[in-house]
Amino acid sequence: MNDYLLYAIQLAGLAQLVLVAGSVAIPRCLDWSGGLAGLMPLLRQMFWTYAVYISVMHLFFGVVSLFAAEELLGGGFIDTLLCVLMFVWWFARIVIQFFYFDKSGLPETRFNQLAEVALVMLFGFLSVVYGWAVWGNMM
Repeated sequence: MNDYLLYAIQLAGLAQLVLVAGSVAIPRCLDWSGGLAGLMPLLRQMFWTYAVYISVMHLFFGVVSLFAAEELLGGGFIDTLLCVLMFVWWFARIVIQFFYFDKSGLPETRFNQLAEVALVMLFGFLSVVYGWAVWGNMM
């Protein structure tokens, strides 16, 4: 097993846990309350449900990566499949960032610009790490 990959997965796990902790501020920073106020209650509830589901997935990915990195590199079907899921999840997030999100209403503050760069770099790092893990498991 490649020690660098093992440490990279553990670092990815820690980074995802930090992302989950930092995500608590996103609703306030992006004024979700104001933006969602005009929606009917069901749509507002669905939005919050999806936001929580995504956060729980990030928490799960972080915990598994931090505390079960060796198992992720076991080369078995489930190990590889979970790495594929995490690779696709984070790579898709980059694609969504650049080709789907309409950021026209987002204030162009220095903080928002730096936050976007940091997040894209994080998503890129996570994609590379889990892609590397998939490749390592397939070898």
